[in-house]
Amino acid sequence: MKGRHCRWGIDGVADPLPCLAIAKQGRGPIVSSINSVTYNIAKLVANILAPLVGNTPHHVRNSLDFVNKIKDLKMAQDETMVSYDVTSLFTCIPTMEAVETVRHHLKQDHTLLDRTKLKPDQICQLLDLCLTTTYFQFNGNFYRQKHGCAMGSPVSPIVANLYMEMVERKALNSFKGAPPSHWFRYVDDTWVKIKTQDLQAFTQHINSVDKNINFTREDVKDNHFPFVDCDVHLAEDRSLHIGVYRKPTHTDQYLLFDSHHPLEHKMGVIRTLQHRADNIPTSTRAEAEEHKHLKGALKTCGYPSWTFGKTTTRSRKNTNTEDAEKMKDKRRNIVIPYVSGVSEKLRRIFNKHQIPVCFKPGNTLRQKLVHPKDKTPHNQKSNLIYAVKCSEECNDLYIGETKQPLNKRMAQHRRANSSGPVSAVYSHLKEKAHSFEDSNVKILDREDRWFERGVKEAIYVKVERPSLNRGGGLRHHLSPIYNVA
Repeated sequence: MKGRHCRWGIDGVADPLPCLAIAKQGRGPIVSSINSVTYNIAKLVANILAPLVGNTPHHVRNSLDFVNKIKDLKMAQDETMVSYDVTSLFTCIPTMEAVETVRHHLKQDHTLLDRTKLKPDQICQLLDLCLTTTYFQFNGNFYRQKHGCAMGSPVSPIVANLYMEMVERKALNSFKGAPPSHWFRYVDDTWVKIKTQDLQAFTQHINSVDKNINFTREDVKDNHFPFVDCDVHLAEDRSLHIGVYRKPTHTDQYLLFDSHHPLEHKMGVIRTLQHRADNIPTSTRAEAEEHKHLKGALKTCGYPSWTFGKTTTRSRKNTNTEDAEKMKDKRRNIVIPYVSGVSEKLRRIFNKHQIPVCFKPGNTLRQKLVHPKDKTPHNQKSNLIYAVKCSEECNDLYIGETKQPLNKRMAQHRRANSSGPVSAVYSHLKEKAHSFEDSNVKILDREDRWFERGVKEAIYVKVERPSLNRGGGLRHHLSPIYNVA
C-alpha cells in the first residue's frame, strides 16, 4: 500500500507505516504549527474570518449558551433528543470546497473592509496556502497531510465551523420529511430535538448530503443525555432539567492547595467551578447538590474553608464597573516565573507603578513527562543565545544570539564576511589556528522574540564577560542598574 492511498502523503519517505497507523485509527495527526512557515499567515487569516462564525441560530458558543437555548423547551410525546457527532471532522473537510465556502461568506460580509484591506480572493489565496502547506515530522521522517484541515493551525477551527454551517443548512433545507424543530451544534457535536418517526430517515439523509462528512448518532439513555458538559434530563412531564455532566472516568482531581502555585491560581479553580455550578443547573436543588459536591472534592484536595468565602467576596468586587475602568488605564501586564514569597514582593513593587503582573509556574509535570514531538537536533535549533568555545585548550569565549538554525550561524562564524566586519570568532580561529565543533556550542537560552533575545544576550555578556565579544557589538545596552554589585 502506498502513501497516496491514505489522507497523509509521504514526501521522500520509503517507510509509510507511521502514516498508515494514524489513518487506520480514523483520526488525523495533531501537530503544533507554532513557528511553522505559515503560522503567522494562519493567525492573520483566522482574525479576519473569526467574525463570520456563529451567525446562525444553530451555533452554540459554550455550555451556558446551550443551557439558555434549551432550558424552556418541552418534549412532545412523539419527540426525542439525539446527538450527531462528525467522525474526524478536521481531516474530513475537503480543502478546495472549504476555501470556496469561505469565499462565499466573505463576499456576503459587508463589514470585511473594517477588518482588512485584503479582497476575498486574496484572503482565500492565503487560506489555501495555509491549508495545503501541512508538513510535519514524525520519527525523523517528513510527511504532508494531503486532505482536510491541519489540527494545530489557528485557522482550522474557523474553516471547520464555516464548512459545517454550510452542511447543516443544506441538510435541514433539503429533508423531505419534518426536519428537527431544534438543531444546536458545537463544532462537530450536535444536539437535536426531532420527531421519533422521522429519526431514522433524517439520520440517513444527513449522511447523504456531503460525501466527506459522516455523522454518528447517540440516543438518549435512561432519560439522560450528555452534551457540552451538560447533563440533560428528560422529566416525567417531558420538560428538560439540566445539571453538570461528568464522565464516568472523572476523578475530581484538581490543583492541590499545597502545590507551588500562586494563591490566585488556586482561587481561580474554585471560581471557575463555582461559576459552572451557578449557571448550568436549571433547578435550585441541582445547583445546591453541585456546590456541595464541589466543596467535598476541593476539601479532599486540601482547600480550607476560608477559600470558598474569599472567592465569593472577590466575585462581588469584580462586578464593580469602576475596577474595569481602572484596568483600562493600566499598562500592558508582564509575566514572571512564580517563586513563593519573592514573586509577590515583586508584584507589589510593580503595582506601585501601575504595571500589572501575572505569574506562571516555572516547572510543571507536563514539561517533565509529556514529550509528544520529535526533539530538534542540537545544531538545528533556532532563536538562541549561544556560547562558542574552542575545542583546543583555550579560555576564549564568545556569546551571541541568532534567529537562524545554529548550524547556519556557526557556518557564518567560520568564514570571512565580504560585506562588512568579519566575525570575532572567525578572526580568532584564523589567528590561533583553532577550531570548534557545532555539537560543543553551548545553548544558554532560547527566546523567540527579537527584542527580548537581544536583552538576554546583553545579560549573559554582562555576567560571563566573554573575551571575544567586541565592545558595542550588542543590539541592546543594559541599564546602569545592572552595574550594581
